[in-house]
Amino acid sequence: MKILVCYPMKSLAKTYMPITSEVLVAESSEEFSRLAHLYQPDATVVFSEMYATPAWEWLPALRNILPAHTPLIIVPLYRDEPIIAQVAEEMELEMVYVLSAQLSQEEIRGKISLILGFAQDRTENHSGGIEGQVYALMSYGASGITTFCINYPILLARQYPAKSIAVLDMNVAKPDLTRFFKLQQHQLALFRPDLLDLQTALRRNWRSVCKQSAHMPNLYYANAASKWRSAELSNMIAAFRQQFDHVYVDWGYCFPESEAMQRLLNTADRNLLFVRADPFGIESAREWIKNWREKGVQCEVLLSHQEPGQPYRIGEDIPLYGVVPRISPSRLMQSQRSSSVLIEEFFPPKSYISSLKEIARADHAEKSVVYS
Repeated sequence: MKILVCYPMKSLAKTYMPITSEVLVAESSEEFSRLAHLYQPDATVVFSEMYATPAWEWLPALRNILPAHTPLIIVPLYRDEPIIAQVAEEMELEMVYVLSAQLSQEEIRGKISLILGFAQDRTENHSGGIEGQVYALMSYGASGITTFCINYPILLARQYPAKSIAVLDMNVAKPDLTRFFKLQQHQLALFRPDLLDLQTALRRNWRSVCKQSAHMPNLYYANAASKWRSAELSNMIAAFRQQFDHVYVDWGYCFPESEAMQRLLNTADRNLLFVRADPFGIESAREWIKNWREKGVQCEVLLSHQEPGQPYRIGEDIPLYGVVPRISPSRLMQSQRSSSVLIEEFFPPKSYISSLKEIARADHAEKSVVYS
């Protein structure tokens, strides 16, 4: 692959590039434009420090002089990163990949290799050749989605080692999973150009983009917190469904009901509304599920913060996916401060772990745990 790079020093530019690539370096923006016209490269890498004009001027002009399907990778300065990402999105510039400004030289080379297919380019399908199950998780807030996504996939991965599992943090307002698992360098939004076309999305090996669990080789995590367009979301879900057996999407708040959220609800195999076990939460869940059912969307309830012996009633026509007990705030705070996973602790909360195991057994049987 022939790569054209815009960087002020030829001797250093190649240290950012994949080792096996053919690199041509332009040491000025004017020379870059001339060489792009002359050689029509397979891919281009531009360091934003090479341009003195605003990004909304040079970026679209640069995109226009390159072949339509040539990847354009931008390595931004700290001050340039937000505006470059905004320009690329609002002007709908195709095949523009904006890296993080916080990457080291080695990390930049790794991201470029990943984008251009030099690193782990082979797509891996999950076992069995059958499409995986996608779970959309949402709530009105403080209903235990984060705790569930930290613990349950690990339990599932341990019980079913032949199953591949992905956990996606799509909570734009509160990306707690990204902070807990340190997913800042595993952002699916970097690969937005690949998600504009379904076949391109299917060819990408998404396991290499995700962060693999250090203890569970069949468990993967990624930061997917972004304002997705509906088409991007559909292609992403289709690709992950092909490459994983189980995909858990932490969408977060079920309001406002954006177009992307509606697409997720209509695309996922199982929609789970996390509800606190109190009268107000249950009543709101009933109304929410009823409204979506009228739109042809089926949803299940995962009842959380259940007190021992506390009675509950959702409604005869509302499927109950499972019930998890209340964990004391002090116990949760202890785990969060130490970044420990409850399911892996020496003395885990027994009732909570038992409820997760019950859900796992029901998941394996492909049915809800219990119906009210």
